[in-house]
Amino acid sequence: MFKSIGRSLPDFSTDVRDREDWDVGTLRTLDQVLDAVSLAFDPVSSILAVGTIGGSIRIFGAPGVDTSLSLSSATPVKFLQFATNIFKLICIDENDKLYLWDITPHGQIKLEASIRLERPVTCLTLSPSHTHAFLGLEHGEIKTYDLLCRRISTYAIPNAWEIYEKELISSGMLVDTEGTSRVPVDVIVHPRDLNFVFIAYGGGVVLFDLKGQKTVKTYELLIPAGAPGGSGYTDPDLLKHRRPGVSSLSIHPAGHFFAVGHIDGSIAFWAVEDDEQPLMVRTLDDIDVQKVDGEKLEEYLPDDEDPTKHLNRHHEPREPIFKLAWSGYPNSYDPRGGETSLVILGGQFSRDPSGVNVLWLPAFNPPAPPTSPANDQPLHPFFRTRCESASSLSALLLSHSGLPAFRRHLESHAILMLFEGEEHTRAIEAQQFPPLEFLAAANSIQEPPKDTDEDQLIEAAKDAPDALTDDLATTLQALSVHEEPKKLNIPPSLWSGPDAIVNATLFSLDRIAYETLSGPSIHSPNDLLLEGGIAVPDEEVAGTIKYAKFEPHRIVITQNADLTVRFLDISVQLLIPTPSSPFTSAFPRVLPNLTIDVLALIGSPEVTAHTPPGFAEHARIEDVQFTGEALEVGIVLTGGEVVVYRMVDRQNPDARQLSDRQLVSLEHIPVAEGLRFKPYFMVKAEAPLTALAMSDIGFVAAAYANGALCIIDMRGPRIMLHATKPQPSHRHSFMHRNSASADAISSLAWSISGIKQGSTYTLARSADGAWSAPPAPYDADGVPAPLPGGTFVLDARTGAPCRADKARLAVALEHARAPAPAQPDAAEDAAQSLLLVVGARGARCAADFGEERVARAEWGARGGAAAAAVRAQVVERNGTVVRAGGAHGRHEAAVYALPTLEHLHALPLPGPAPYAPSLDRTGDLLTIVPLHTPAANANTSTHAARASSPTPSAGSTAARSVRSTATAPAPAPPASPARRLRLDTLFNVRRGYHTPLASLTARRDGGIPQPPPAPAPVGLGPAGWRAWLGGLGDAGRLGDERQLARAGSKNMVAQAKLLATKQTAKSWLPKF
Repeated sequence: MFKSIGRSLPDFSTDVRDREDWDVGTLRTLDQVLDAVSLAFDPVSSILAVGTIGGSIRIFGAPGVDTSLSLSSATPVKFLQFATNIFKLICIDENDKLYLWDITPHGQIKLEASIRLERPVTCLTLSPSHTHAFLGLEHGEIKTYDLLCRRISTYAIPNAWEIYEKELISSGMLVDTEGTSRVPVDVIVHPRDLNFVFIAYGGGVVLFDLKGQKTVKTYELLIPAGAPGGSGYTDPDLLKHRRPGVSSLSIHPAGHFFAVGHIDGSIAFWAVEDDEQPLMVRTLDDIDVQKVDGEKLEEYLPDDEDPTKHLNRHHEPREPIFKLAWSGYPNSYDPRGGETSLVILGGQFSRDPSGVNVLWLPAFNPPAPPTSPANDQPLHPFFRTRCESASSLSALLLSHSGLPAFRRHLESHAILMLFEGEEHTRAIEAQQFPPLEFLAAANSIQEPPKDTDEDQLIEAAKDAPDALTDDLATTLQALSVHEEPKKLNIPPSLWSGPDAIVNATLFSLDRIAYETLSGPSIHSPNDLLLEGGIAVPDEEVAGTIKYAKFEPHRIVITQNADLTVRFLDISVQLLIPTPSSPFTSAFPRVLPNLTIDVLALIGSPEVTAHTPPGFAEHARIEDVQFTGEALEVGIVLTGGEVVVYRMVDRQNPDARQLSDRQLVSLEHIPVAEGLRFKPYFMVKAEAPLTALAMSDIGFVAAAYANGALCIIDMRGPRIMLHATKPQPSHRHSFMHRNSASADAISSLAWSISGIKQGSTYTLARSADGAWSAPPAPYDADGVPAPLPGGTFVLDARTGAPCRADKARLAVALEHARAPAPAQPDAAEDAAQSLLLVVGARGARCAADFGEERVARAEWGARGGAAAAAVRAQVVERNGTVVRAGGAHGRHEAAVYALPTLEHLHALPLPGPAPYAPSLDRTGDLLTIVPLHTPAANANTSTHAARASSPTPSAGSTAARSVRSTATAPAPAPPASPARRLRLDTLFNVRRGYHTPLASLTARRDGGIPQPPPAPAPVGLGPAGWRAWLGGLGDAGRLGDERQLARAGSKNMVAQAKLLATKQTAKSWLPKF
């Protein structure tokens, strides 16, 4: 027993005094992908692979499927693709070393081969119907790699563009042979005939016959002198013939025509059968840029009267077309497919909003075109209407500097986008594709009328006004669609850029609270659909994993760069499979319905009216607090504002005016559909916030840098106490220091506990249930630099924490209603509670909130340097209580006994930790490893601080404070993106945490994914591609005057539809 001032207190740490009682270890490491550089998706197995700059590859699939590969050297990944027909993964790094993995083995992916290529690789292509990979080399040759024999094949394609240029030279033509014109840009297998491949060189495109080993057709874009091309009329070479280089290529799913992107920002549409000239050349905002417009050209040319006219006009080049992706949709019974979309990355001006653009194209089964011998239209009117009215669609925030990266779409239901984020990171985002609004706008454009006879035209002319009215109504309805494309939920390991985690806190929950939080959030319709593979537990933990079901549930609350607060379930119970099925949940499991979007809230008029101008642009989340029983969230913002969220089914439809001017009701502000946390109220900032404490019984305490303390009853909400400066009061000191200065409060804690009789400063509850607070708290000296969250109240008899929860409040109110005993109990004179305050340099333990000192401890100097604590927690273990010291500069946990504060052990913690870890009461701690570690600041400023401890007592709620001068504040939360979250523990015994083994080709139903059969060629139909794309043969006039008049009456509708389409484009703008 420990005697202090005539009292005997039990030793709460008897069972954990031996070093063998502590087993420090890492339970699980969660690595974040912040440097993604390449993406690959296997539509057969439904798995996603992400290559990184650091030379690693992460593979994601069905819930629980998360595995990684590492290259032999930390070299960035250049190319990454799946061989879907033979279940292999091929990778080429920046050193042009090829890796081949077999993804069929269970539990561990097998590296089958690695070979260094002799030439730099410029492109990689795998076909689901070939067992060879096509490797484009810098010198122009196309090599093939046999994926089954695992060696370079003897079959190769010579430099077809070099052969083409030599043929031109031999025929007497002048050819500007640049080195880049012969470099392969891309190789694409013909989607309907496996004997042909399209090879895009820097100079043009070649259709090559694999079986005949010969060039079939050659496609080269020539912009005549005077035509604007992609560079426009301000191009210095406007009056010269130009051959813009090729930068990308994409084939229509039917295989009868293709699109070529060029470095001048133009896109050329070619018919496979016609290599003489393209069907159309357009930019994002203009069409037929390959044609000379004499009138417009005259406007940009100098004239005889003023030779200097337009010479000083600034030329603004476009971006190259970095990537094209032509996607098909199975919404047609026609074998040629349904509607298609051409996704375009690049081609914009530097002043344009960053994003991708989409051209929506009709199904390849149009009606026959009108015939006319005088038709000079280069395209079928049906196709031209789509090209002229196709809208620009901005879908993401691309890189701020350098080249953006765009990879591919997923099964026509999602689009994955890769872009550069802050601090040299690479971010991934997934969105619904195509947007519903875009589909609505495209479908509202009706097809042109089919050929009709004269009587039908006359009847149609009579009905034109009614038809026009109906068409306008349809168009206006399309204009009213404003739903934006949904952002899909990706695995949390891919959160980066605006989704990056910048801080996180670990919480333990009881079963009821956990089921309340996680129940409706198991599955979300907005999840990125990855269904490949299964995960099974590691055999090494199979025997002990059954004990994990007794573990408390744990969640991690993250603060993200986009000002959202998100919830991750990291309970070990997620890693316990059922006897009949493998894992059904990912680890960690995202709870998307619990997400809190702070940015959407602070941008609302209700909040901006009470914040400084520009607050939303510079706001940052400073702290997040969560009540594990009441399930309420308090968020501290940069200026000191506090926003409180609660879990309710619906919001109040009307705004409510609160009686306290410092409080702003937010109950009427809506949130996104499906989100369960709703804003409740905001506490306006009167100064920067220094401490915040929330309780499970409906009280919030906030302290400010000007020394003010605000206590709020959330039942109103209303302010119970607002102390602007400390009032004169009797002060007890166990440090022999007194100061009359008004110090800032740096630590707050709520507690319900018994206190010595005679204390009069309480939060009292009246008979009608109303709570009131005293005008001034009781002061007692504390410790230097109290740590945030470093104030604890313990039961003096058992050492159990005296929390402010519903159960203890019910006991306290029942005790208050009980009649007073006739004879005072001898235990009344004994200490009721212990106040433990932990600071950066030491700790103090006092009985009854400072009435009498129990113990103190100073951390002292170790190795010649002060070892300052940065986090503290009272850890509960086997019915005993110990004090786990904060992590020191050496990243260790110092363990002290309670209540004696006797130093027991110094426990080295795993790995580096530049920031304070988040500890919970079970002895687990969450360590954040940021991407960039800031240099340690040796010069710490001295400031005043006060540890305040509002503590409810039995029958009432006491408010006390502990005051001291302080130095060395705790480190600020990390602002750099977290590259790793590490779950460490002080008790690593039979915990059950492990990394499951993944089988990428297995399915939950027991089947094996089968690759689709090779596509069969399809005919062009009666009209053929010429009829659809241009009527280049014997095409006639559109019709007689009545048909033209009717077309003219439709012009207004067409303009309205065009406006509807543009309105759709505006709805897909980046949010960041």
